[in-house]
Amino acid sequence: MSDLFNLEAVPLADRERVAALIPDPRIAEGYVHRDVLGVDDFDLLDYALAEAENVMLAGPTGSSKTTVARAYAAARGLPFALVECSGAMDPGTVLGRTVVTDEGMPAWVDGDFTLVVRYGGVVLVDEVNMAHPRITAAFHQLLAVTRRISIPEAGQTVKAGSETGNPVLFVAAYNPRYQGTVRMSEALSNRFAIQVDWDYDRSVEQALVPSTRLLDTADGIRSLSEIRTPLSTNALMEFVRHWLALGWGFASGLLVNRFDLSERAAVMRALEANSAAIEAELTEALAYDLADEQADDAEEGE
Repeated sequence: MSDLFNLEAVPLADRERVAALIPDPRIAEGYVHRDVLGVDDFDLLDYALAEAENVMLAGPTGSSKTTVARAYAAARGLPFALVECSGAMDPGTVLGRTVVTDEGMPAWVDGDFTLVVRYGGVVLVDEVNMAHPRITAAFHQLLAVTRRISIPEAGQTVKAGSETGNPVLFVAAYNPRYQGTVRMSEALSNRFAIQVDWDYDRSVEQALVPSTRLLDTADGIRSLSEIRTPLSTNALMEFVRHWLALGWGFASGLLVNRFDLSERAAVMRALEANSAAIEAELTEALAYDLADEQADDAEEGE
């Protein structure tokens, strides 16, 4: 059991649901850390959790904003709730709703978000500036010093973590480059003591993508004024997997198809101009990994 989270303190009626929100610890094993102003990212989140400070991550799509929060929860054994905001989001799914029991009586059932607020863990609110007004109102209360949320539908006011003594970390994320994005209100922004620019990180990408030329090509594509579609780190990792499985034509075609029709020609030109170097680097990396695996197998067999 985590030293940070006491599952036994959660009432039995909700314990199974809360336990199911704790991510598999293996998620943290493959996570590549980044330096944030001279501090390791998990150390930063440890500090925010201990001091009850709210964290805002501002960066493009696919820069691992969600990944860092989920990996941190996995590493620390904390329940994790992701709230993905949009104009069409259902507040009932996030906060909870009243249901009718088998006995015909009304009963309140927490959403995952409210469960984590009530009992402890990590909440990530993605694209927070696009949240439904009902959700925004709840966030304003939670992000204040009092860290409370009023749920009129349930006739309750919940103070973060107060029912178990477990800590609660609030992380919000948004993409300032997203076309059509809603401007972050000053009142909401002011609730975040820790605000971090979370862009694509070259050192992280180098640990995940075994081709310097592919990363250089990606940087070049991202810098083109006519390209508005984000080229995420995950997309580059998927390109490598697709290349390994079915070759250059398949991998490059799928990557190009991620972009708007008006952008695809420029992206394909950039890829084709560097195709020989990218394939050479990937082939060399594959041979190196294969040699490592064979050496490990030989050691195990001795």
